[in-house]
Order: sequence, then structure tokens, then C-alpha cells
Amino acid sequence: MTPDRLVVVCTANMIRSPFVAGLLATRLASSPHVRLHVESAGTAARPGASATSEVQDIARAYGLDLGDHRARLLTDGILQPGDTVLCAERAHRRVVLDVRPDLVSSVFTVREFARHAEAVCARGAVSDWPALVRAAGRRRLAMSGETDRDDDIVDPVSGTRSLWRDFEQQAALAVSAILGSVSMLSGPTAGGRDPQPLTRREYRRRHGGDALRPVMRGA
Repeated sequence: MTPDRLVVVCTANMIRSPFVAGLLATRLASSPHVRLHVESAGTAARPGASATSEVQDIARAYGLDLGDHRARLLTDGILQPGDTVLCAERAHRRVVLDVRPDLVSSVFTVREFARHAEAVCARGAVSDWPALVRAAGRRRLAMSGETDRDDDIVDPVSGTRSLWRDFEQQAALAVSAILGSVSMLSGPTAGGRDPQPLTRREYRRRHGGDALRPVMRGA
């Protein structure tokens, strides 16, 4: 299967986008339904900067190592025709479209795409990742008259512990919804293993060790 490209975008490429991209890349690696090449970048990134210590600690609870991550600045050279781009905030979506207006139908916020993808898959079978992205785009267009929803993932930088919990919950819930949608794809390779569990409790149960509080469930 030819890999599809997914680029996750935030501001500094040090917290939100590497966390979301890392979760998606590791969980989808075992999926029989899609083969996605996942990258991340930041609209105002300082190239070469590491992921923050706080997000590295959170990532480790999900079995994710962000120690080697280095920030990249979003440029038109990173984005390619046909890419799917998932942004932490609606402001990032506007920046992406300023750089690559041809991607208008495949640029979403992370939470926006998760919401539409879930609704699309709940209505019936979708064959593959490109079809899922197209269907999510059509649903967004059909519902454009709705009042704008707050689909941003909160930026926890320099924030309180509560703000970091909000960030973790929003990001993990969105990724979980995307993984659930992927598991429902009906392409020719369907029928194998689903993506790995996402919550802290499920990860610890599979890999041993004491269970941590499952932040995704609002605890």
C-alpha cells in the first residue's frame, strides 16, 4: 500500500504537534487499515528545539519517547500536494492555507477532524484514509452554517497543572477518536489487528506495571 502523508501542526512544534503525531504514528504502525507517514512542524518553531520536559513526561505514560524529537519550522517545502494536515488550533489552519491554499479540503484542526471522522464512520463504511479525509471534508462543508465550535487543543506552555491535564485529555481523546475511525475502514487489508490501546490504563495493562489514572476518561 502506498503511504499517505499526515502533517500535524502547532506553534512551536515542542508540545502539541509532536505529542499528537507521535501517538498517531506509533498506534497506526500496527494498523492493517492504513499506512500513514506522520510528520509534525510548527508555524513559529525554533528549528532544532527539543520537546518540552513536561510533554516528554506525559508521552512516556503512553509508551511514547519524544527524546529525539527536534522542532521544524513549517514551510511550503514540508507540505506536499495531497497531504492531510491536522492543526492544534484554527489559527494554525489559516497559516497552513496561506502557505498551501491547494490543501483547503484536507486541512482540519485535530479535534475537528476527529469529530467529523467519527460521524462519517458511524453512518457507514469508508474504504480507506483518502476516502475518510474526503468524507470528513464534505461533512464539514455541509455543516458550515453551524455556529463555530471551539476545536482547538489548549496550549499548556507555562500553564498550571490543570491546563496540562486539559491539553492531555483533549489531545488523547481526539487521537483515540481518529484511531477508532481508522479501525472501521473497510479497505482490502481490513481484518487484522486494531491500533494499540491509547489510555494510560490500557497501555499499562498490556505492558505491565501499575495503572495510572486514565486521564482520557475525565478522571
